[in-house]
Amino acid sequence: MAIIGAGRIGCGFDGPTSREVLTHAHAFSTSDRTQLVAIVDTSATRGKKESKKWGVEFFTDIERMLDTAKPDIVVIATPDDTHALLLEKVSAKKSVKLIVCEKPIAVSKNEVAMLRKKVALRNVTIVVNFSRRFDPVVHEVREALLRGKYGQVISANGIYTNGVLHNGSHMMDLARFIFGEMTSSSMHFAVPDHKEGAPSIGGVMTFERCPQFYLMTGDERRYAVFELEIVTERKRLRFANFGFQLITQDVVKDPMFKGFKMLGKQVVRNTGLIDALPNLVKHCVWIIDENEESLSSLEEGLKTQEVCHELLTRIKSQKK
Repeated sequence: MAIIGAGRIGCGFDGPTSREVLTHAHAFSTSDRTQLVAIVDTSATRGKKESKKWGVEFFTDIERMLDTAKPDIVVIATPDDTHALLLEKVSAKKSVKLIVCEKPIAVSKNEVAMLRKKVALRNVTIVVNFSRRFDPVVHEVREALLRGKYGQVISANGIYTNGVLHNGSHMMDLARFIFGEMTSSSMHFAVPDHKEGAPSIGGVMTFERCPQFYLMTGDERRYAVFELEIVTERKRLRFANFGFQLITQDVVKDPMFKGFKMLGKQVVRNTGLIDALPNLVKHCVWIIDENEESLSSLEEGLKTQEVCHELLTRIKSQKK
């Protein structure tokens, strides 16, 4: 397999001997079913440094890498505005069986349309790295809510930073995965904290299984934040610390005021988010070996981007 983009998530956050697996390079190198053979980057300095660290061949030209290394899996970990064009380019190579693409997969409505028209019809599987889809605890919460284990969802709120198309797409994809499709939205706030793209925006939304969803923003220029809180009839759940922890509280009888109920003691557990990249790699192997469907497919990625673009349209119309 090969990686296009020698930046932080592709190669730079960790190294071969790091304790945690924080990059695609480390995740695919660690698996006994995959082998990293090449890294591509437009910066020769950065690319050579990362290729040396990971012990693989370095290329500056994508076509040459695809023709020479012939990888069956390709990771696209480049700047946001290059993802759609690279998906179109790499998916045209018959030797490529599967593409892992960082979010967002499209930064405009035209790119969404192009990907549906061209890439969706090709014989290649796309896995969009919406990392929380590869956390088993998120699946556990989703299934519990679908079964009605905690009663009806009353409301939810999410707070994020660093642009609605960038990190905001993580929040919208997580909300879609847990609550179903968005049914309405009204946006009211914008924070210009993503210098390369769209701002972070906030407002009120509804989803198929969530009648009140409050989308809030922080400010990436001050610090990063990403949390999702879900309030149900019998429980409160909060994915805290970017989703690395799940904090829950059961509804209990108020010990002081008879006839009232309150939230009980907090229970804190670690989620499986730290293993999201190794889980993604296992999923890619299962797709190729067992013909599994992508947990985070091109179509799912496109639907999430369409939600983000709709929110941008809402905030623009609100300002008029």
